[in-house]
Amino acid sequence: MELNGHPQDKNQEMEKAWSDSRELRGVGLPLKRYNFPKDLRRLGGDFTVEENQKRLLRFFSFERNMLRSLAGWSMGTPEFEVKVEFGRHIYWHAEAGMKIRTRLTELRMPEEATDKFHSPDITEFFNELIYSETSAHFVAGLYGVVLPAIKQAYTEHSAHTDQVADAPTVRMIRHILADYDEMIAWGKGAIEAYIQGGYEEAGLHKWQYHLEKLLRSFGSVTGTLLKGPRPQSLRSEGKPPFERSFIATRDPRFGTFEHTYEYQVADNDAASTGGKDAAHHAKVYESDFDKTRLNLVRTQRDEMDAIETFGNVLYEIRDVPFGFDYDLSRIIWDETRHTELGHKAMEALGYDPYDLLNRLLGIKVRTKMPALYSFAEINLFGEANIVQECLRYAREAYDKGDDLTGRMFDYVNADERTHLAKGVHWLKHVFGTDSVQEIEQKTKKVAVDRLLELGIINHDVALTISHRELAKIIGE
Repeated sequence: MELNGHPQDKNQEMEKAWSDSRELRGVGLPLKRYNFPKDLRRLGGDFTVEENQKRLLRFFSFERNMLRSLAGWSMGTPEFEVKVEFGRHIYWHAEAGMKIRTRLTELRMPEEATDKFHSPDITEFFNELIYSETSAHFVAGLYGVVLPAIKQAYTEHSAHTDQVADAPTVRMIRHILADYDEMIAWGKGAIEAYIQGGYEEAGLHKWQYHLEKLLRSFGSVTGTLLKGPRPQSLRSEGKPPFERSFIATRDPRFGTFEHTYEYQVADNDAASTGGKDAAHHAKVYESDFDKTRLNLVRTQRDEMDAIETFGNVLYEIRDVPFGFDYDLSRIIWDETRHTELGHKAMEALGYDPYDLLNRLLGIKVRTKMPALYSFAEINLFGEANIVQECLRYAREAYDKGDDLTGRMFDYVNADERTHLAKGVHWLKHVFGTDSVQEIEQKTKKVAVDRLLELGIINHDVALTISHRELAKIIGE
């Protein structure tokens, strides 16, 4: 339509043309002829806002205790596939916890009150669970008892709350349960694998029954079900708080080394010992690029020690906002993915990942450092160093046409940059200072003392070692 005259007249004519259009006035059959889907949701539910708060607080507490229990068992779990799933599921529980925490703020519960919520019966239950005899017993208890009980509680809560007024909770639970179905299915397969691998089925079932009885004794997840008798005794009774392993347990399929940070040195040492596996360790590289590529791929596979380090930090640092747990859990999941990337990249490059030695020096140094210092070391030294290495290599790989590993390390670089930002934020919080330099200086001293204690460096090196050299020795 062509309009002439004053701009105001043009606007009026355009508005009239639009308001008179058939599309706006509507065309077609009368509305009464349409049979749209009916909204069958029930109005009215069993819970007041206050009752909803109480139950969601318990759900939140279960999620937080589960992710911390998984973190506490990461070091002491040798099986590669299980360690990786722990790293993944830690974040899934953190994500569920964050969804619940957010919903609680909408139900008039301040975040600080949620973060400080404590229930003695839930605490006692997880003290018992985490004192599981072995990683197999822990998996049987968590995945075979706790997760199914929480799934049932979530399902019942979703069905009994107001489907309209409390629709955000219903939708939230539906999303959380999608992860639960996958975790429970994995757990069922893992328990079966443990049994087929030699664990006594009756012993695992006995532990599960014990935990079920303890759970029922305080009314289960919601605390509202009919209470049953308590077990006659608890494994955790009279014991101090559970201490995570101080040894990085490894799957026996891996060969390991901890006397050096250099893969080639370790490989040559292993090859020189002879034996049937010597050929696996003696490597000839076609170029420096191939050598760098395999070294970085191995570094990623060996980020199992990053899963463990951040898991230890998450388990040991308490009295912090849940945002700390959430961000650390996400970092753990990222490091889990890096481990998987490295493992799969080895296969793509034609190697059996279990034939390539696993480096333990980093975790050996950090495992006995106070949690806040091991956190600072891996973040400000290890991750800061790997950010540059990954970006430099990714660009070189792209230039050489190696899009597979180039893209892989490009993603790793993006992850690690995010870790640095999150880590610095929380390090300032736990150290109680805004000075990153102060944190670095204190951490460097603790790390150097630990290297001296292990005999990795001598006193002359300790006096002159640089920030970058320290990062290279310990790694991420």
